[in-house]
Amino acid sequence: MKRVFICSPFAGDIERNVEVAKKLCRMAMDQGYAPFAPHLLYPRFVDDHDPQQRSAGISCGLAYMETCSEVWAFTGNGISKGMQQELSHAREIGQTIVEIHEVE
Repeated sequence: MKRVFICSPFAGDIERNVEVAKKLCRMAMDQGYAPFAPHLLYPRFVDDHDPQQRSAGISCGLAYMETCSEVWAFTGNGISKGMQQELSHAREIGQTIVEIHEVE
């Protein structure tokens, strides 16, 4: 089963952004992929307002990205600072980036 890294905003309208990430994960599963959305996991035990903890959480997510087949980037609401880091890393390691502009 292919692994897909889900890249979408978290900060800002957190409730809406979490719903978008969940929908992207569901889309991936429906297509037979195993999704991973670090921003649905790490904020449960990492303080996103603490720069060191936030950086560590992002680093963990990037390490997992390296095991994925694709990066799905939701760009329908723009690209956040965290997404910029993820997409930059994806390009550096030669990951396939699939842009998704809307979710249902």
